[in-house]
Amino acid sequence: MDMRGMDPVFKGSYDVIVVGGGIAGVAASVSAARAGASVLLLEKQINLGGLATGGLISWYEPLCDGEGKQMIHGIAEELIKLSAKYCFDNLPETWGGRSGNKPNNQRYSTYFSPTVFSAALDGFVIENGVQIRFDSLATYPVMNGNVCEGVIVESVNGREFFAAKVVIDATGDASVMHRAGVPTVVGENFMTYIAHYYDTSMAEELVKNKNTCVFRKWINTGSDMYGNGHPQGMRLLTGVSCEDITDYVIAGKKNLLQKFSQRDKNTFDVMTLPTMPQFRTIRRIVGKTDFRGIDGETFADSIGNCGDFRAGGEGKHYQIPFGSLYNESFPNLLAAGRIISAPQGDGWEVARVIPTCALTGEVAGRAAAQIAVKNQKISEINIEQIRVN
Repeated sequence: MDMRGMDPVFKGSYDVIVVGGGIAGVAASVSAARAGASVLLLEKQINLGGLATGGLISWYEPLCDGEGKQMIHGIAEELIKLSAKYCFDNLPETWGGRSGNKPNNQRYSTYFSPTVFSAALDGFVIENGVQIRFDSLATYPVMNGNVCEGVIVESVNGREFFAAKVVIDATGDASVMHRAGVPTVVGENFMTYIAHYYDTSMAEELVKNKNTCVFRKWINTGSDMYGNGHPQGMRLLTGVSCEDITDYVIAGKKNLLQKFSQRDKNTFDVMTLPTMPQFRTIRRIVGKTDFRGIDGETFADSIGNCGDFRAGGEGKHYQIPFGSLYNESFPNLLAAGRIISAPQGDGWEVARVIPTCALTGEVAGRAAAQIAVKNQKISEINIEQIRVN
């Protein structure tokens, strides 16, 4: 058997490697670079933004508590402004909106163009000194006991190894943590296949009211077709197997065609299909501390506050513990985004959205820089220095 190409080629060493270029990965990489670390951001697709862009979940959930108090600042706020910089938005005037497009409520949130936002994210990351590698799949962490020495990457270059002092898993499915041996928990997902489309009635409304937001509408062929969001007889999906992802994609496209077959084909077009599975709760780590999404719960190692994006969540305040970003047995691995230690239920629901992903990513980046550049242990990190106020 010819095994040429199986041994990875060493390609370089970094203070911090961030795996996954979604919102959490973007925030983590920029945050670490701003703190003085050399940073490599690995993204398996060719666009940044993850679920927010390639996944077409193009609503930037609220940074406020629904009662006029801003809960999240920092990179999360930089990114909501970037999402509205080059294309349409519907930010309320109270929160700086100037487009004139009708907001869906008065919270600090907005719809945005996923394609334009993704294009803008490249510059945001590069201008902050981060090196990006697209079309690069991080397959396995290289472990020396419980210490991660770097990651193996597959690309058109072949198999390569990148060394790192700290690795941040921002994959959305905790694949790096899981393969490193960190305890993880697999979630379950209903069928949600969202595409973006327009039709002639939307075009007429755009011309009449000059509201650009109406010209890109979501269609969910899970909940739109089945009411409860899942086809009868179809198992709940985890997203941790190729079989699950394949079944999801095939069912989603089939349902999409069935949905649109009821329309006059000359009155609409589908703008974009998702380029990634839209699972929200795939797998998360078991960390030092759980973020359970309990209103008013406090933590000595709180890294910041967030609100609740859901209807009825107005006025709820949550603290996120730093302990939800790591497992004590793995000294140089950090989690960011929807894979933090947040049990199924309110914790995982609150943790999985854009603002919270940006918050945990920013903190993970700051902590990683302290570990890599200042040689600090996780237990020695000054929480006030990494906290997002």
